[in-house]
Amino acid sequence: MPEQKQDAPSETVASELLDKIIVKQLHLMEEKMRCELNIESSIKNGSIHLAKSRYIMGQSSVSTARLPTESSTDFSASTVCETVQEDGVEQMRVVENDADNMVNPIRWFGVLVPQNMHKAQSIFQNTINFVVECVNVQLQLQRNSKLIEMLKQYINFEKLT
Repeated sequence: MPEQKQDAPSETVASELLDKIIVKQLHLMEEKMRCELNIESSIKNGSIHLAKSRYIMGQSSVSTARLPTESSTDFSASTVCETVQEDGVEQMRVVENDADNMVNPIRWFGVLVPQNMHKAQSIFQNTINFVVECVNVQLQLQRNSKLIEMLKQYINFEKLT
């Protein structure tokens, strides 16, 4: 019987690690799709509440004419994202902004706005969390893709030697 070349121990370990990373990659893809569905659902729900507000207040009260323009005074965003290192992994995180020139966007539409407008605001603020979660999953997917390519190159190199 002809002898078959057995895999080197390091090649076997690399192949097993590659399998685990690919399975992890599939789970991350599923999680990313879930995040994207959450974002879509939140935006839809928030838009419905905005439409209800527009109906209650009148179409001229809730329109793009109320939004700030280039000639408006500058203001800071109420929520910002920052990059942090957690367990040696770079991730995005939502941070509440404590700037002095912060403006509540709901005030652009008047002082007495319907409850639907407040609900839309909270839904859109929550959507930011889904977006950041989706970005973090995407970053993990990219890191895993690089790792998969490195392991494939290593395994191919081991087979050649």
